[in-house]
Amino acid sequence: MMALNVPTGQPPRWQTTELVSMLLSPGARQVVRYWLSSEHFLDEQNHPKVVLATPHEPYSFVDLVQIANPNLVPSVVLAELLRKGIVETLESGHVLLKRSAYAPWGATGSLSLGNYDDFVDIDKLRRRHNDS
Repeated sequence: MMALNVPTGQPPRWQTTELVSMLLSPGARQVVRYWLSSEHFLDEQNHPKVVLATPHEPYSFVDLVQIANPNLVPSVVLAELLRKGIVETLESGHVLLKRSAYAPWGATGSLSLGNYDDFVDIDKLRRRHNDS
């Protein structure tokens, strides 16, 4: 389990939504959770920062992925987040985490489906089109 960079004594401000839990791979979920919890990726109001997609400044998206999980490939994670509609790229070359991906910590219903990372085989939980 990854260590979150949350100041001691302060509860986390954000948690991922069901959308993130259901749509993303475990690695991409890990990146989003780190984005929501690390002081380096939060602005002055503790909202997720818009980060540069390429590694031209400290704490870029590439840095985010490498810090959250060095075994992940940043371009692969970004492609998944874009494809699933969790982030959007701006004309400036920055990546914005969409508000639908996170909710205030403890918000009712935001994690009612549970933590998918606890399951070894997530495909067994999903219905297939030919299931009765």
